[in-house]
Amino acid sequence: MAKSKYAAGLQFIPITPAQGQDKHTRKAIQSHATRAGARRRPLIELRPWINPHRELEPLEKAISEDTRTSKPDSSIPSPRLVGADFSGMQLPPGIEPYMIQDLVKLIDLNRHGVYPYEICLDVHPTAKGWFPYLISDVCCLHSMMFSVRAFLERTAHNQPSPLAAFHYAQTLHLLQARLNESDPTSAISDATMMVVISLATAAELTNDFATVAKHFQGLEKMVSLRGGVRALNTENNIQVKVCRADLEYALLLGHRPRLLQEGISWDCFIADRGRVRCSHPPHDANLHAFAETAIDVKLHNALQDLHAFSCISNLAYQTTRKLSPEVYNEMMISILYRLTNLSFGRNHLAEAIRIGLLAFSSTIFIERHFMGQPSQHLLNLYTDALFKLRNSTNVDLPIPMVLWLTMFSHLVVHTELSAADWRSVWLDEAVLRGKINTWPQACEILRSVAWVDFVHSRSGKPIFEVAMSRLERTASSDV
Repeated sequence: MAKSKYAAGLQFIPITPAQGQDKHTRKAIQSHATRAGARRRPLIELRPWINPHRELEPLEKAISEDTRTSKPDSSIPSPRLVGADFSGMQLPPGIEPYMIQDLVKLIDLNRHGVYPYEICLDVHPTAKGWFPYLISDVCCLHSMMFSVRAFLERTAHNQPSPLAAFHYAQTLHLLQARLNESDPTSAISDATMMVVISLATAAELTNDFATVAKHFQGLEKMVSLRGGVRALNTENNIQVKVCRADLEYALLLGHRPRLLQEGISWDCFIADRGRVRCSHPPHDANLHAFAETAIDVKLHNALQDLHAFSCISNLAYQTTRKLSPEVYNEMMISILYRLTNLSFGRNHLAEAIRIGLLAFSSTIFIERHFMGQPSQHLLNLYTDALFKLRNSTNVDLPIPMVLWLTMFSHLVVHTELSAADWRSVWLDEAVLRGKINTWPQACEILRSVAWVDFVHSRSGKPIFEVAMSRLERTASSDV
């Protein structure tokens, strides 16, 4: 009888095309969670990164079975829908139920961009989404209707349509009246914050970055008047929405986040919990030895968390084990706030790794799947940091790190670089130096740093194949 290649214990098992999924492998994947639970190990407590005095669910419960494919208990057919989903809602003048349908579709599209279904359970409570604001606050409703028009019309018109202009005018009128009230409660309410976030998003869609900055300055003031990020409501997810906006606009506009600049934890959030047990021999040993001696411990901790997240994501994609949205948010916020608040100046190695990890994180946490590549500012920073590292004479990078940095420099630009480009030359050197002959072999090395297969391999494989073609042509010409 063939022996399973997986050891006992809860492990994250990456499967590559080279390995294949034989019956023993499939059995190991399907039963690993059951084996871990049977040992009755103590549950590992998770505390929010922003509010460590609260508690999250234990890590084992945070990685839960996805039951979306289960059959309904009842076979009784549902009544046929008459009209739109919101036909019975009392709407303000100028808004019809069919318009709300478009908005709900966009919210659903954005939700799957924020919480990719390959990683997260689709069980985020309605109370934590946009819906409560949509049905309870007219100003928020108009602002969101303006955002949906801006999204739908962003490639069709240079100027907003009359409908978009109507919603924008209504939003500004209601918002200004709210800000002029003697009672500041409504001016800094959760709903008002959502209005400002929605307006900033609409400005981003039209590349009006000056307006984005202006809106976020207003949001920052509101958060300050509420007592800071840690004082925001966590039950309706406004704290997460504000932090995500802060991080998005920091990366978009090229500055540090304006919130949570003090009192943050630099420790690992999940990598040191003792449950993320992945193995990438022989690459991980050399990489860890390099990281522990060559880069700052704060940066190393962020790298370890991103590596752990990648392993969890690959496991979630292969199995029904999914992250809860709450833990996904905490990992996103803890990693990105640490990376954006670090800076290493003339330490070209650490700065290139930091910005590389930011670019990687943006493809997972920030980049909406329907909006294209990361911000141009971040791409420019990454290219500049890699160029300085390339021209440093005292840096000796291990194969996993140099392959990861150069592969990602190609992946995030979304355009094919020429063979003469220094980034192509550097990638070819890494492949040749590492004696890498196949894409599965390259994936194993990339996973030892951080690599989410379902996100990065579709773009990464053609990049690697082009590099192999260049090397083969060079070898043929030398004969």
